[in-house]
Amino acid sequence: MSAGAPSPPTARQALLLALAEELRPELYRYCARLMGSVIEGEDVVQDTFARAFVALDESEETPPLRAGLFRIAHKPRA
Repeated sequence: MSAGAPSPPTARQALLLALAEELRPELYRYCARLMGSVIEGEDVVQDTFARAFVALDESEETPPLRAGLFRIAHKPRA
């Protein structure tokens, strides 16, 4: 069964995607230092953006995205 074409991003998701391009290098350096590994740092960056993307759908208002991304990145992983 085909899932069809993905829906276009919402305005808030588009804003996050634009910010992601701009902020990714800084967030990556932060996560690599936090994890002590460049490879694990990249995993945390990807997980952070995925969590933020989902959280935007669950939130009724747009949170401060830059601060929110670093907060998500800093949360412990299971």
